[in-house]
Amino acid sequence: MKTKSITISAATLFLTFLFVSCGNSINSDAKKLAALQCEAQQLLTKAASGDMSIMAESAKLSSNAAALSEEIKGKYTSEEDKKKFTEALLKEMGNCK
Repeated sequence: MKTKSITISAATLFLTFLFVSCGNSINSDAKKLAALQCEAQQLLTKAASGDMSIMAESAKLSSNAAALSEEIKGKYTSEEDKKKFTEALLKEMGNCK
């Protein structure tokens, strides 16, 4: 009986850890992508105001953001994870200055 209780406790602990770590991964990935997109957006704004020398850097950041986005799309395949990622990304993009 004691062994069964320990097994159940261990399984519960493992599942809790798994779900918490997945949530942190989603938030972390959303922050990374939002940071790239925000920086590229800020550089485009500077370019629009006349500083055309930063267009190449902005294009590189946009390309990196697109590559990361594709990598993330492959990582989160369930509808629930996609929804969580989209919500986290929108939240992070709201912090874009």
